[in-house]
Amino acid sequence: MRGFSSHVDGYYDVADQMVHDLQQRAHECLRRCREEWYAISDVSQALEWRRQAKQRFLEAIGGLPEERTPLQPVSGGVLDRGDYRIEKLAFQSLPGYYVTANLYVPAHLGGPAPAILFLCGHSELGKAEPRYQAGCIELVRNGFVVLIIDPAGQGERWQYVDARTRRRLVGGCTAEHSYVGLQFWLAGASVARHFIWDAIRAVDYLCARPEVDGSRIGVTGNSGGGTQTCFLMMVEERLACAAPCCFVMTLGSYMKTGQAQDAEQLVPGAMRWGPDYYEYLAAMAPKPVLVGAALYDFFPIEGTREAVERARHIYRLYGAQDNIALFAAAHTHGFFAPLRQAVTEWMCLHLQGTEARRLDCEAEALPPQELNVTAEGQVLLAFPDARPLWRLNAEWLERQGQPQPPREPAKQRQLLWHVLGLEGLEPSAPLDARVVLDEVIGRYRTEHIFFFTVPDVVVTGVMIHPNCEHPGETLLVLLENGTSDIEEEKPRLRALLEEGKRLFVFDPRGMGAVAARPVNPAGILGEHGTEYKLSGDALLLGTSTLGLRVFDTLRGLSYLRTRPDVSLGKLGVYGVGFGALVGYLAAALDGQLASVELHDMLYSFWALATCPLYERSLYGGRYALWGVLRHLDLPQLLLCLAPAQVRLVNLRDPLGRVVGPDVVREGFLAGAKGYLPQGWRPRILLPQELVLE
Repeated sequence: MRGFSSHVDGYYDVADQMVHDLQQRAHECLRRCREEWYAISDVSQALEWRRQAKQRFLEAIGGLPEERTPLQPVSGGVLDRGDYRIEKLAFQSLPGYYVTANLYVPAHLGGPAPAILFLCGHSELGKAEPRYQAGCIELVRNGFVVLIIDPAGQGERWQYVDARTRRRLVGGCTAEHSYVGLQFWLAGASVARHFIWDAIRAVDYLCARPEVDGSRIGVTGNSGGGTQTCFLMMVEERLACAAPCCFVMTLGSYMKTGQAQDAEQLVPGAMRWGPDYYEYLAAMAPKPVLVGAALYDFFPIEGTREAVERARHIYRLYGAQDNIALFAAAHTHGFFAPLRQAVTEWMCLHLQGTEARRLDCEAEALPPQELNVTAEGQVLLAFPDARPLWRLNAEWLERQGQPQPPREPAKQRQLLWHVLGLEGLEPSAPLDARVVLDEVIGRYRTEHIFFFTVPDVVVTGVMIHPNCEHPGETLLVLLENGTSDIEEEKPRLRALLEEGKRLFVFDPRGMGAVAARPVNPAGILGEHGTEYKLSGDALLLGTSTLGLRVFDTLRGLSYLRTRPDVSLGKLGVYGVGFGALVGYLAAALDGQLASVELHDMLYSFWALATCPLYERSLYGGRYALWGVLRHLDLPQLLLCLAPAQVRLVNLRDPLGRVVGPDVVREGFLAGAKGYLPQGWRPRILLPQELVLE
């Protein structure tokens, strides 16, 4: 037995097919959205578009908290800087969820002044990043009250910190955002909801300050702060002016770069239903918006220009086309002096009616510890009642309650098809499978087979025949890394062959012989690598790479049913690790298998979404399935496997550990209670020969 050589034994170049398939889907969605955009022809239509866009956006992020609970601000001291002061403060955007901030206040105010909310990009230092400090200083010296807040995972707001060692438990800020972001996706939300809510409550705080004129509040931010600025422009009516920087482009232009974005920047379904980035700009119309850009940014300037021009279409309907502008500076990504000055000039013009003083205050930046609000340097260490993001998500899920899918297999399969994002796919087109090798390799007759599951998407399989006259079952085998694992998994495969089973080791798209090439420097499974990037693209399209692989597996089962040497009553699925999850979902949709045997499968999406820590190397972007816990969890899908013989071996928890019998009873079988047909039970095998039936 052996796997394929490169390029599907020389027959097809498949390294880009998964990327191309997603890009083709995106092209069709974005073309339709563009046509609908330019069909908006008057202000009343623009207002209706904005209402719908805001509704879609809020649905995609899981909505916003309904109650504005007391902010309960606490002071961390005041720094006298001569012509301005810096107040160090923290407030609670939700009870126990602390936001650390610096408030820059001019020393001599003749009355309430305009204010700027400054939102930070992906700097570990958060509010203390020197260029962000410089931006705040330049604004305060031009007469603005400026509030800059630490985003979650940055500055004093690490979300994963060891209380004993005071060390970070999960990477840096971008790692934290996407780590907890997966949990929010499973819940049917986005971690962006809390970035946005922090900013909304920051506006609340500004409006409560006597130094601030609440009718003249602007917002700006760079990079990830530009993302937050755009999101706030969609939902916060009190803003009078905005200047998102080093972020705005179009979804299509950024998709082509191969670069990934943090989880909070990915809005589920945005490519399919909106909003695209130009829609955030237009949501402010006719209020003044400046888009700041860097010509040498990794955000493509072509997309920035296109986004501004599309947004201007709505501004023209208001007769306010001059209220949206683009400033592009000749430098790389970052809030450098030219961008800072352009933002200050824009805010002075539209919130004060004055010309700005041109300043560059980067040299005045203070050491980060001087700007800290807490003595401990981290809110999770400073406040006994502090709650991290993962807990907010877990509590939100608890309030919604465990999913209760229908108890009829047909309805549950229909629901699962929707959750996987498979609407519109045709599972019955001709396969035209090709056998490109058929020979004895070692002791076993081996076939190499490929076919198309949809146009331009090749999948592959290695058929390995046992050395017996009358083989028993035929198993579609899904290994962790597809046919690339054949060599490593030879002992497991040989044991099955010696039992007289025919094996079809299968590669859904992006795995094994049809693996995607790395689309960025982060590799395949690395943080923000290819798997994460492609799963993010699929999320934006309202589908999932997990679902597309399940679809391919169903097509693999369809192929096996066309073969004269496969007995339809003796067809099963065998899976390992991630392959076990794909096999489980495919078996639930198929519903006609004789056997299902799965090893080392995650036992519950609920457990993954609500745990304080999980093993990222096991459960990364491949597991992204937005909103699954709004509808169902893995244990309940056992209903769709009956009456097959089901063996679940060494179920795994979110840390990758084999679960114990108590977890199986309380976390798996309890979740399946009421969903198991009378007289039918799966066999659950754990170490030390412990079997739960």
